[in-house]
Amino acid sequence: MATKIIITEKQLKRIVNNHLQEDSWQPDDDRKWNLLEKDLRFVVEKIIDKHKSNWGDDQYAVIGAMEEIFQGMFAKVER
Repeated sequence: MATKIIITEKQLKRIVNNHLQEDSWQPDDDRKWNLLEKDLRFVVEKIIDKHKSNWGDDQYAVIGAMEEIFQGMFAKVER
């Protein structure tokens, strides 16, 4: 049985905004945002299902680990 992962819009925006330039996302572009969110949820759910057994079946521990990895992969560059 697949586990449903719930990520709030605030958490998702924080993750995405930490890795994209602030001016690259247009608040009025809901369609683009919704498509990205749909794809991201699909991929994240698969990753969590694959790795949660290594994190004590705690989906939030996997999400936390992913956030740390993203921070290392996409370090902010001073302008």
